[in-house]
Amino acid sequence: MSGLSRSVENRELMAGEGPLQLLRRDHAPYILGTLAEHLGGVERTRLAADLYDLVDADLEELRLHEVDLPRSAQHYCATWVEQGFLTRRAARAERTEEFSLTEHAHAALRILDQVHRPREAVTRSRLALLTDRLRTLAQDTDPDSTRRIAELEAERSRISALIDMIREHGAEPMPADQALEAAEELFSLALDVPSDFTRVRGALEDLHRQLRLGLVEHDGPQGEILDQLFLGVDAIEGSEAGRSFSAFHAMLIDPVQEARFHEAVDALASRPFAAALGTERVLYLQSYLSRLQRDSHQVRHAMIDLSRSLREFVRSRQFEEFRALADRLRRPQRLGLEIAPHVRPHTRLEVELTLSTFTPRSVGQFRLLSPGEATADDPLKTTEAGTLDLDALRATIRESEIDLAELETAVDAVLATQPTATIGEVLTAFPATQGLASVVGLVVLAQRHEQPGREDVAEELVRWETQHGVRSARLPMLTFTSPPRESFHV
Repeated sequence: MSGLSRSVENRELMAGEGPLQLLRRDHAPYILGTLAEHLGGVERTRLAADLYDLVDADLEELRLHEVDLPRSAQHYCATWVEQGFLTRRAARAERTEEFSLTEHAHAALRILDQVHRPREAVTRSRLALLTDRLRTLAQDTDPDSTRRIAELEAERSRISALIDMIREHGAEPMPADQALEAAEELFSLALDVPSDFTRVRGALEDLHRQLRLGLVEHDGPQGEILDQLFLGVDAIEGSEAGRSFSAFHAMLIDPVQEARFHEAVDALASRPFAAALGTERVLYLQSYLSRLQRDSHQVRHAMIDLSRSLREFVRSRQFEEFRALADRLRRPQRLGLEIAPHVRPHTRLEVELTLSTFTPRSVGQFRLLSPGEATADDPLKTTEAGTLDLDALRATIRESEIDLAELETAVDAVLATQPTATIGEVLTAFPATQGLASVVGLVVLAQRHEQPGREDVAEELVRWETQHGVRSARLPMLTFTSPPRESFHV
């Protein structure tokens, strides 16, 4: 590769979306420091409310050190999702959202860790680890049975000689400095594994989107993916990423492997060099497998949910609706390509489109109305008060309310000529000037005095005149036997 090619690759790497782009973001030291503390350690995923509380507390401390971060944690988390630091997904157990670091954020943190704690020298344990892996890979991929048997017999002879030497002279442990180097190499290797879950989950989600897109954009009656799904084949779990993760998950939950891992870690914790390795690292290794199992279960559940979502997308025939919609969108595009050589883009067409009366706008365009900011353009004028017309006031009140004063006067006039009177008798002597409102007013007056009706007649028929003719209604027998109580007269 020439220097020019390498330079172009470096330019694309630094300009593209990746860990180097995140390291160049504004406030990147504070963002990565905060997220590494809350999402880069034991907890790899947090609910939105929990992360907001933790980030708000950190922002308060940063502001005390004159760091310009004036907004809330909720706003910054949304911004960090857009910038590529965080991934936001729907929580599986609760009806809320959860946050986790992206693959590029994990890579950026590893770069910072390497800068903070650079390797001072080439370690013997790293070369030994590389050599052992190369020898194991060469043996496992050797198709020659004779050569493999010879290598295994030589290994058996070496192990037998080592056993005899230990029986004769005793076991001689590895020097403390070499043991510490090997433990640090293993710890560095262990730190890289949890961040791989983010990459695997992102790869599965990308595969899910590609499969959906393939189902929608396939022009034929049925495609290979659709045939497999109808036959019950899990396209996501059967992919390269799905098979690799399933094998890792099966090994991770194997009880034999789990027991061997814990036995080895407990044995290393009792060795003298463990004190130089550090209590924090030892505790991390002791709880390492349980953390991996928890993260692995989350990815496993996500893979199951994606597979179930894809099968439901096919079973419910939703892909046919999306395919029809995609065809409608592609049809005007194809037509535009056909007429492009003949019609210019700015050609005016004699077609009028009736737009919707509703114009969608962003919420950010709305402004609160402050009455204090509005001022009257016309000057205020003083108007002289007029004379109050009592007759006009009475007429206005009479149009909106029942004229009880008129009804009380009518009842008093009827009772002056006879000891008792019914509502019908009152209406016969004094017609209802307000129509139905007068009848209702007489009922209210009669019920207000609680006068019982006649025992021989339960109802009476009353009539009144309106603009549209004579109206009638049957009412309970209500009688007036004494003048009604005085009421307010206008």
